[in-house]
Amino acid sequence: MRYLIFIIAFALSACGFQPLYEAGGSSALMQEQLASVDVGPIPDRLGQVMRNRLVSRLNAAGNPAYRLDVKLNQTSENFGVRPDTATTQEQITLVAGITMISEETGEPVLEDSFRARTSFDLVLSDFATVTQREDAARRLALELAERIHRRLALHFANAADKAAGLSN
Repeated sequence: MRYLIFIIAFALSACGFQPLYEAGGSSALMQEQLASVDVGPIPDRLGQVMRNRLVSRLNAAGNPAYRLDVKLNQTSENFGVRPDTATTQEQITLVAGITMISEETGEPVLEDSFRARTSFDLVLSDFATVTQREDAARRLALELAERIHRRLALHFANAADKAAGLSN
């Protein structure tokens, strides 16, 4: 088993694999680039939850080079119909469309869309159902914020690789 792990580690190092946060050989550089993104206001409570997570993950600096605009869209669908026509489950889908705009040029440098979905059982208690719905939506917003954070990091890593390729 130890040999297998060693072989996998050796193969990954030979193929040029490098961790995302080590882009350009410095995680400090990646953090600096992520900190240059200012997250614009996102409407509604879910948007506030997502924005707070993004701001905390990006460690926003005082001098932003980019503005991140996020549009959230939440839909729900009931399914699992019983013989008495009552539904037994609800599915929530949260879609986040992002646009990262350069403050220097005013042009979009990155546009993407993210989708997350979850479902939960509907129970007899209205309070429990509302609580489940809000908790499920909150978890989706946090999951999408993490995915957006990783996408931004990937964007900056690719930009650093392109810049390194041009300079060589």
